[in-house]
Amino acid sequence: MARILFMGTPEYARRILERIYQPDDQYLVVTKPDMPVGRRQILTPSPVAVWAEAQNLPVMKPVKLKDFRGAWESFKPDWILTAAYGRILPPWLLALPRVGAYNLHASLLPRWRGANPVAWAILSEDSVTGVTLMAMDEGMDTGPIVATATTAIGPEDTTGSLTLRLAELGAALWLETRDRYGVSRFPSIPQDEAGRCLAPKFDRTAGRMRWDETAHALDAQVRSMTPEPGAYTMLGDLRIKILAARAQGATGSGTPGTAHLDGEDWTVQTGEGILRVSRIQPAGRRIMSPGEFVRGRRGEVEWTLQ
Repeated sequence: MARILFMGTPEYARRILERIYQPDDQYLVVTKPDMPVGRRQILTPSPVAVWAEAQNLPVMKPVKLKDFRGAWESFKPDWILTAAYGRILPPWLLALPRVGAYNLHASLLPRWRGANPVAWAILSEDSVTGVTLMAMDEGMDTGPIVATATTAIGPEDTTGSLTLRLAELGAALWLETRDRYGVSRFPSIPQDEAGRCLAPKFDRTAGRMRWDETAHALDAQVRSMTPEPGAYTMLGDLRIKILAARAQGATGSGTPGTAHLDGEDWTVQTGEGILRVSRIQPAGRRIMSPGEFVRGRRGEVEWTLQ
């Protein structure tokens, strides 16, 4: 039996917690406070909070970590395990567990340190990614590596689909490591700083499609921003989210951003190659195919996306 202080927030963390949960262990679950969601800004608990409360596990949602120091010291955890919690832990918290503080990070460290590793791996057209179990230190994903698990990035992977697969890998990695070493400090090796790169959150302009880029780069951009924040283009003053697109081998000719209808899809000329767009969402409207969209714009045979 172990006492685990688990810290995580999004669906990635929820899936990990669900998979590693063992009834003989004692858990104290820490997640971010409820956040306003949707147009009505309804306060909504995190996926981790929803699952943990359904299991009758104690859940804490600190605004300031120091306010919960006494409660966590009284819990006397063997381990702290974090998964996309969203905060860097202070030294006093890292020193709290009897055995150690560990993190399941959704990349092969030191590549893609930071809050957005899955999206950056897809955007950069990496062929492989994975999960790293690391011992935590005071830096941002800089601690020594305990173990890794890898997976290929497929041509249809989105940030959403790949994140869920990495959560399964991460949970399995934790359970395998725990089975191997028991409730003890895991051996680890320092990260190789030569391979480091950062994965910051995307800014507001990152989703804008630049049609002079290659079709393969734009394909990766769409997938990296699915489901959020979403890649988009402009048709005149209308903002259109691009929800599904695939690079094609055809070269084509014409001005980048010129779109023609092919069946229900748009084929869009890029700086190199054709991007086939199959699902879009014009601002203020439902998700649809380009074919559905253009049927309301009679007389047009080509469209200039910007």
